[in-house]
Amino acid sequence: MRTRIAALLCLLAMPASAADVVGQSYRVGSDARIATDVFVNGKGPYSFLLDTAASRSMMFEHLRARLGLAILDDGPLIVYGMQNIGTAAPIKAEELRLSTETIHGLPMGVLPDESDPADGLLGMDALSRYLVVLDREQMRLKLLAPEGGADAAFRSWPSLPLIRRPVKDAAASLWLMRASIGGASVPSLLDMGSGMTILNWSAAELMGLKRTNFPREGISQKLRDALGTVEPVIFAKGVTIWLGGRVFTDQTVLVANVNVFRYFHLDVGPAAIIGSGLLKDNSLAFDFAQQRMYLGPAVAGPATPDSYNDIKDLNKINEQSRFPGR
Repeated sequence: MRTRIAALLCLLAMPASAADVVGQSYRVGSDARIATDVFVNGKGPYSFLLDTAASRSMMFEHLRARLGLAILDDGPLIVYGMQNIGTAAPIKAEELRLSTETIHGLPMGVLPDESDPADGLLGMDALSRYLVVLDREQMRLKLLAPEGGADAAFRSWPSLPLIRRPVKDAAASLWLMRASIGGASVPSLLDMGSGMTILNWSAAELMGLKRTNFPREGISQKLRDALGTVEPVIFAKGVTIWLGGRVFTDQTVLVANVNVFRYFHLDVGPAAIIGSGLLKDNSLAFDFAQQRMYLGPAVAGPATPDSYNDIKDLNKINEQSRFPGR
């Protein structure tokens, strides 16, 4: 089960002379998630996933053990998953570096090792202090000072507002946007740590799908068990999604009333989770200070699976369903 943090954003001791632009390469994995290199306490590089639905950065247990980081006595972090709520151990990284930019004294959490190939997650505590640009053509990640980029090329791209959303029982905020899915306007969680698009049944029914038309046996039963829901779970194909002037056709989406919608106050109506599975081939810019996302041109990349319709792929769903934190 892949967690995400619903956590209090941490105050970071950032250098006063932070560079206006930091650039380094990023990559898109076979699971469609986006990763970049990070040095921790002068060692590395390690592979960290960009995760806009994690309000605190995390590392996996194998990296904590390799670095010899001690568990703090601050009490466990709350971890929200698709099925239930768990905990993660707190640690602190003395130094976390991307290119020439260094973050000092970053509190983090530790996630258990499963089959995830990454070493950690870069959450909103690290990302929200920058204007984040993903140049898909050059495969470059750029971190600009929040007040920078006024004349940058991405300002001419189609864009849409980002909306702050508090997390239930926590002081953190995550980011929502409005997506048009099958012609219906649906509030959607921006989750760049997710390699798949998820709709709840209220959103699917706006497209004409009825949960009562789907059986509760076979693969649907196995998926319900994995996702912790008693309602049908299906993959809907051929879905069209509009975001900020960009059109994404022939998409495959997971339809399930998973618990993460409830954790983020998204269980009372139509809702979706949209992230790198949809956006991986587009250049992107996230201006968190001005609360806006820009969608640039698409570049055709290697094909990645858009469906998890076999029981052997349930571990992929679980890997992509962590919402950590406190």
